[in-house]
Amino acid sequence: MKRVALVAVLMLLIVGGQAMAQQGAGLEGLRSKTALAEGDRSQLRQWLTQTVATMITNTDSDRRGMTAARDAILSEARSGGSQSPAFRQVFAEELINAVKDAEKRAVSQESRVSLFMAVAELKAPEGVPLLMVALEKDPYPASRYWAARGLDMAADAIAEKATPRLEQEMSAAAAKAFDGDISIIEAYLLLDMLGKFDLEAAHDALVDCVIKFVQQAPASDPIAVQAYIGAVTSLKKAYAKEVRPEGKARVLMGFAYLCAWLMPPAADPSLMGALNASLEEITGEKVGFPTSPDPVNEKLALMDWIEKLYRDKKIPKRPALPPVVEDAVKELKSALTDAPK
Repeated sequence: MKRVALVAVLMLLIVGGQAMAQQGAGLEGLRSKTALAEGDRSQLRQWLTQTVATMITNTDSDRRGMTAARDAILSEARSGGSQSPAFRQVFAEELINAVKDAEKRAVSQESRVSLFMAVAELKAPEGVPLLMVALEKDPYPASRYWAARGLDMAADAIAEKATPRLEQEMSAAAAKAFDGDISIIEAYLLLDMLGKFDLEAAHDALVDCVIKFVQQAPASDPIAVQAYIGAVTSLKKAYAKEVRPEGKARVLMGFAYLCAWLMPPAADPSLMGALNASLEEITGEKVGFPTSPDPVNEKLALMDWIEKLYRDKKIPKRPALPPVVEDAVKELKSALTDAPK
């Protein structure tokens, strides 16, 4: 039911987004300015305050007013190429202030989703604190989706600016989200976000989130499998960047959990091959991974990787195994014990 509700709200927003956006009246002269005076800021603030208020209070039965107000803001947030850096900076600051003031009055799912959709589309550091709070506390799945998506979209600019404190806070927020009821699409977005950071705290959070996620989401899910493919690439990058011996061991433990818990059939059959190829590249060794597609033998080869990493003391312990694998191991041990000598 949660997925149905999320899809319904997202479809409503997409359909609404196809309507003609209400353009910001009176903003034309501000967009190209290299510096905005206090009067310019005041004009922008007034427009944003009124438009955000319309977005959360409009009572049209078809939500036309809400949609028009939201699309007017989104049109400005997405029009980066036609705006000066100064305009974009002031726009981001004033939009965040307007959303902060309006957020407590936004009680419906549609109004809250519209608010966080607008903040997400900024792709700006200014919106990150609001998005992190929404990711943790918002009551609506669709709002939390836009919070996760917004954090992922902002991560590129944040990583480029090298802001370690903000990266650390975002990494901690992602790790906390994986402790709760997280949807597969949110997990995909947050894992993608973590993969964009080179901070040690982000590497640690990435490993922790991968370990939690792989024990919950099957690789047969088409979104989950894309999350795993991205996670393999991110873990490989993290391993190459790590200078801490314990950090490298931790990343390899993330790989070991993927080897243990990923079960065929995968929605994307390239997943297990990508996992094996990354481990070969990292270690410079091989375990006899099959050269032709064979899900069962691919899984057995991944289990060999676990034993190899543990035997070579590259991971401190074997990962916990899925119940089905544990049962198979017990049966095999029992058969070997009972076999005639």
